[in-house]
Amino acid sequence: MSDTLMINEIFYSIQGESTWTGLPCMFIRLTGCHLRCHYCDTEYAFFQGHSRTLDQIMAEVMSFGCDLVEVTGGEPLLQPNVHALMTRLGNAGKTVLLETSGACDISACDSRVIRIMDI
Repeated sequence: MSDTLMINEIFYSIQGESTWTGLPCMFIRLTGCHLRCHYCDTEYAFFQGHSRTLDQIMAEVMSFGCDLVEVTGGEPLLQPNVHALMTRLGNAGKTVLLETSGACDISACDSRVIRIMDI
């Protein structure tokens, strides 16, 4: 299996949702979604993105020195390698948030990952 993910964007900002609101956060937005929710605010993530290796993603995230990282999309759980990324982030001491639609199985997520489900 390849060690890549389709990434829409990686950026540093302030967390604006959940109980982590107001904290500095790195966002890793994955490409792709199988749902078309009428309230989606990131339709551009349905198709736009570039393949990046897990090493490349980790290097960019680590360069910011931010301990809070959110993996989002699209629907991030559509890409199987997201689990390896979240585990690597946890192993690096990051607090990992996963924002998911709840349409994909979350049982395979590393137990350290904080799951935020937009049902």
